[in-house]
Amino acid sequence: MEVVKPEQLRKLFIGGLSFETTEESLRAHFEQWGTLTDCVVMRDPNSKRSRGFGFVTYSSVREVDDAMKARPHKVDGRVVEPKRAVSREDSNKPGAHLTVKKIFVGGIKEDTEEYHIREYFEKYGKIECIDIMEERSTGKKRGFCFVSFDDHDTVDKIVAQKFHTINFHNCEVRKALSKQEMSAISSNRGKHCHQMESKIIEIMVVDQAMEVAVGATEVVVQGTETRVEVSEATVMEVTEAMMEVRLSCHQF
Repeated sequence: MEVVKPEQLRKLFIGGLSFETTEESLRAHFEQWGTLTDCVVMRDPNSKRSRGFGFVTYSSVREVDDAMKARPHKVDGRVVEPKRAVSREDSNKPGAHLTVKKIFVGGIKEDTEEYHIREYFEKYGKIECIDIMEERSTGKKRGFCFVSFDDHDTVDKIVAQKFHTINFHNCEVRKALSKQEMSAISSNRGKHCHQMESKIIEIMVVDQAMEVAVGATEVVVQGTETRVEVSEATVMEVTEAMMEVRLSCHQF
């Protein structure tokens, strides 16, 4: 009897869906490769309009493999992009959603040879190249290597598995990203941080302005005509300050 694998390993993300695609038509297509335990088209909560992607979950990993081998897939006349779903836990890792054909393998010991690595990973898919990194001067292994495959799905399948043991040693495996891809990720994170900082500053200034405005209103009620004029001037100054801060925030 086949052991049921965790749901995450049996789930596919389906991108590029037609806005006309329903759960029924999505299910009808992907059921050709196995029994589906779940099928959903993601929709906008307000308009109920399709967001252009969905998920299908099979009863076994073997069925997922069969569906991925049958690429390309066309649903409702449109070619869609199936990928192994990324868990919430891993979704924030650098490059988690990128499509790559190379993996980084850490924890390679001195007694581990290329054939150990090949024997372990070739069960996942066709290997194109294995690069074991060595010290130039001594030829001693640096403790890591890169393995390239002919299909990005092989990489997605490998990194979805948490633990890997090669030649009796536990190894760390993750997607290998180019310098350009790493720079792009760092740049996007930097922009996001600046936007968050700007929003926090703006909220703080608005809060302070509201406090002053409330104080000014109290003076209007309780104070003299002269104090009213001072209060209005104070509110105007704060409003101008808010505008200046907003402008400076948008310059980040």
